[in-house]
Order: sequence, then structure tokens, then C-alpha cells
Amino acid sequence: MKDLGGLIRLVQWRVDEKRRELGQAQRDLDECNQALVDLGEELKREQEAARSSYEAGQGYANYAKLYLHRREVTLASIRAAEVEVERVREELSGLFLELKQAEITQANREKAEAQRLGKLEQAELDEMGISRFQRAKKAETGEGRG
Repeated sequence: MKDLGGLIRLVQWRVDEKRRELGQAQRDLDECNQALVDLGEELKREQEAARSSYEAGQGYANYAKLYLHRREVTLASIRAAEVEVERVREELSGLFLELKQAEITQANREKAEAQRLGKLEQAELDEMGISRFQRAKKAETGEGRG
């Protein structure tokens, strides 16, 4: 029976790599979400500045157009990051399944091998017991004396 240790180590390595990839994708998503929060805070500051000064109020319309564009770009980045996180999660889930299948197969093989060895050992013990019994029986009946 072939040992699956090498395959299990390979899949475990792939799982670890995919976990790192998921961590990076999640950090990217978090950065995009933070950029949206920062953009909202910037908008509030600009609105306050526009209210407090006539000159700042004159430039607010241009800022608002730029803000809307930046917000749409940031929202698109968030959607793309969410898709990436989900894609990596699905791949990781598939790798976990592959790893579990290999581990279960290996465990079943080891169990079957242990059972086979146990049966061989029991057969040897049975043979030794039968031989001992036969020798004892011969000794009782006097067959062993010459």
C-alpha cells in the first residue's frame, strides 16, 4: 500500500499558501473599506470648509464631482476585492476537502494495514498454540517416547 504522506504534505503546503493569499485578499478589502471611510470623512471636512468660507464654497462643486468619481472608483475596488476574497475562500475550501480526503484515505489504509498485521500475528499465535497443544497431546499419550 502506498503511503500518502507526501501528497498530504503537498496539499497542506497548498492550504497554507492559500491561507496566506486569503489573508492578503482580506487585507486588500479592509484597505478599500478604510479608503471609503476616509473619503467620507474628507467629504465632511470639505463640507464644513465650504460652509465656513465663501471662497471654499465656490470650489466645492468641483470637489463634489471629484468626490463622486473617487467614491465610485473606491466602491468598484471594494466589489472587486470582495469577489477576490470569495474566490480564494472557495479555492481554500476545495483544498481543505482534498486534504481531508487524503488524510482519511491514509488513516483508512493505516487501519487496514494494522488489521492485516493483527490477523497475521494472531495466525502465528494460533499456529504456535496448535503446535504446543499437539506436542502436549503427544507427550500425554506417550507418542513422543521412543
